[in-house]
Amino acid sequence: MKKYILFFFILCTLAFSSILASAQCNPATASPIRCGFYDEGYQDGASDGRSNQNDDYRRYRSKFDRQYESFYRDGYSAGYDSVRPSTRWTNSQRSAYNSGYTIGLNDRRSPGRNSVQGALGRYDQNIALYFQQGYDDGFSGRNRTYDVPVGTNPPLPGPGGGGGGGGGNTGTAFWSGRVDDRVNVIFRGNSITTQNISGNTLQTFTQGINGRMPNRPSIITARKTDGRGDVTVIQQPDRSNNFTTIVEIFDRNSGADNYRFELSWAAAANVEEPYSSGNVRWRGRVDQTVNVIISGNSVQSQDTTGTGLSNVTFDLNGYLANRPGSVNVRKRNGRGTVTVLQQPSRFNDYTAIVQIFDPNSGADNYEIDITW
Repeated sequence: MKKYILFFFILCTLAFSSILASAQCNPATASPIRCGFYDEGYQDGASDGRSNQNDDYRRYRSKFDRQYESFYRDGYSAGYDSVRPSTRWTNSQRSAYNSGYTIGLNDRRSPGRNSVQGALGRYDQNIALYFQQGYDDGFSGRNRTYDVPVGTNPPLPGPGGGGGGGGGNTGTAFWSGRVDDRVNVIFRGNSITTQNISGNTLQTFTQGINGRMPNRPSIITARKTDGRGDVTVIQQPDRSNNFTTIVEIFDRNSGADNYRFELSWAAAANVEEPYSSGNVRWRGRVDQTVNVIISGNSVQSQDTTGTGLSNVTFDLNGYLANRPGSVNVRKRNGRGTVTVLQQPSRFNDYTAIVQIFDPNSGADNYEIDITW
C-alpha cells in the first residue's frame, strides 16, 4: 500500500511541476499563496530578462522562504524564458525537421528528383520552416542540427552576430534544374523564383537558402557544379533593386541540360547610408512576448515564447538606413508594454528590435507605431 501511495505522490508532483512550468499559475490546482509566489517570481524573471540581467532567481532571496522557494523559482524561470527563451525545439518541430532531412537525403541520392514541394503541404506555415531546414541540410549532406533558429525566426542580433531580419554577413544558397537556352534565377531574402527568358524547357529540381540573404549591399558569387553552359551573376543586391540578386543560366547548345550552382555572399560590413526617416505601424494579436525586427525595408515578427501570434499586419513607410540611429515606439492599443530592445548600430548590422510584452493570461490585440 505504501508503494502505491508513494507512486501517486510522485505522479502528483510531476503534474504540479508541469503546471508551474507554464506562464500562468492555475489557481484551480495550486493554493493562492503558492500561486502568489509563482506570479511574483514570474514578474521578476520577466523584468530581469528585459533588462538583460543573468538568469538567477536567488537575487530575490528576501522575497521568499524555503517553504515556497520552488514556486517562486519556477515562476521566475517561466518569466525569464518568456523574454529570453532558449531555442530548444518542440517534438513537432524536431519531427518535421527529421522528415525533411530524410527526404532531402533521398533526393540527394537521386539526381533530378524533387520531393520537397509535395511533402511541405502536410505542415502549417510555422512547422514547414523546420521541414524545409531539415530538407536543405539533408540534401546538402550536412549533419543533423537541432535547436537552432530557422526560417523567419532569426536569432537576436548582437556583437559580431548576424543582423536579425537583415540576414547574415555570410551565407550560401543553391539551385538545380533543367534549362533550355536562357533562365534567370532570382534571390531575395529567403525566397527563390525563376524566370524563363527564352527556350522551351524550365524545370526546378531543388533549391534552398541557408539562412537569409542580407538586406544590405553584398558581393554575390556563383559556382557552377553541373551544366554545359554559363552561370553568371548579372545583378548584385543593393538598395535600388530592393536587395535582389539575379543569376543567369545561359545554355548555348541545342536542347536542354541539367544545371546546378551554388551561391555564396559576403555582406559589406558596416557600410553606412545617409539618414532616411520612416515608420512602421504594426498590428497583431500577442500572447506573452513578440519581437518586431526591422532592418532596411524588412519587417519580421518573432514569437519568442511560441505561445501565440496571429493577425499580423504592418504598413512600412521608408526604410531603416544602415546607420546608427534612434528608434522610438508608441503603443496605440494593447494592455502590456512595448519597449525598444535594440537600437540600430554597427554591432547589430543596423537592426532595430521592438519588444511587445503581454504579461496577462490569454492574448490581446496590439497596435504600435515605430518611428525613426
